[in-house]
Amino acid sequence: MNHATTNLPCACPDCSCHVAEDTRYQRDGKAYCSQACADLHPAGQPCPSDTCHCERGVALEERSISDSKLDEAVEETFPASDPISP
Repeated sequence: MNHATTNLPCACPDCSCHVAEDTRYQRDGKAYCSQACADLHPAGQPCPSDTCHCERGVALEERSISDSKLDEAVEETFPASDPISP
């Protein structure tokens, strides 16, 4: 089987970057060039490309919180020693 690397356009609105198959970030079935783009630039996090400023095109209400930040918040809020609520 031949695994050719194909460059895909980043799914982030206004992003001019391309995504390599082997180094892409996925969210909701779409491919992104970076975690910042996949999370829609939480807190205005910039695109890693020096020539792309797609974070400017994402409205504040469209931004999401990264899954890693949610996981961290859950771990800090609910330690393993807490009983499960009925």
